[in-house]
Amino acid sequence: MSVFGPNQVEEPMIGNAAAAETTIATFIASASDQELAVLGAGGGAVAALEPFKVLQKADAIPGGYEFSDTVIPSKVEKVILATYSAEVNKDVSVSAFAPLAANHTYAVEVRLFNDGGTLSPENFATITGYYVSGAAVPTATDVSAGIVASLNANLTKRGGSELTVVDAGAGVITVAGQAQTVVPGKITGRQIEFEVIAKVFDNAALVGQENLATNSVTVNNENNPGVGTGKYAVNLEWFAKGYKYEVYRQTGYPADFATPYYANISGIYNVIHLKYKQDRISPSVEEQPKVLTILIAKPTDDNPGNVDTNTILGDIRTALTGTGVSVPADLLEV
Repeated sequence: MSVFGPNQVEEPMIGNAAAAETTIATFIASASDQELAVLGAGGGAVAALEPFKVLQKADAIPGGYEFSDTVIPSKVEKVILATYSAEVNKDVSVSAFAPLAANHTYAVEVRLFNDGGTLSPENFATITGYYVSGAAVPTATDVSAGIVASLNANLTKRGGSELTVVDAGAGVITVAGQAQTVVPGKITGRQIEFEVIAKVFDNAALVGQENLATNSVTVNNENNPGVGTGKYAVNLEWFAKGYKYEVYRQTGYPADFATPYYANISGIYNVIHLKYKQDRISPSVEEQPKVLTILIAKPTDDNPGNVDTNTILGDIRTALTGTGVSVPADLLEV
């Protein structure tokens, strides 16, 4: 479930295009499913310093549309634009092992943080792949192939959904986090967090065993959750809908209230955050901070895919004319 306090309200509006209609009545009657529009709260076109709403056409629900709270331009504090960028998962390379010698143990040790979804870096698992040389001196290819096979065997026992380990050739091993799935309300799809250590030990050493590895571990990419990803949209929508619709979702089955969802896990979105305040009739909180988040799906991950985002930005700019609030510049379209 999702429970908000009086100072924590975020409302997402999700659409795939900007509507051409300029009044609420024509929007309801003629807009296409999943189109968005910024319109005057009184029903007409958006106008400077006049209260406005964001509407989202939704053919699948009774009435056929969603609408945001009324936003009063003088109560708007900030407008933030975040352009889509893809999620990047951590990627590490382990260079060719050295020294190459007989009777040595070679290992790649992965320390996997937040093991089992604990959400704490103090809880981790150590997963190791080994290769032990015999009486003959191994090649770098022998070592890397053996370690990869061993490491993958151990990862498979854990389900095989956390890391991808590949023999990149020339004795180089790559270890990369796998993109994690999302189950709304259950699994948020947090990125895999890990560190890699290379080790070499002389099996003949009777005392003073120490790591002899001279090869290096290179981090090619660090984790980056991206911006406006389908994962973000699905998680945000599920959480925020707990305020707008049914807080205790699915707990009253089969007599649940149906909550509509529009985010697409495969979607890519530009994001507009509109931070504002709303007056409340309350003895303790007179002004309630809120965030209206508008997610506009991009048909393609390129500049022409920004056209609808710019239309929405332009309407917000019109509404906030004279308030002194800065609205981000339009994105490139060509």
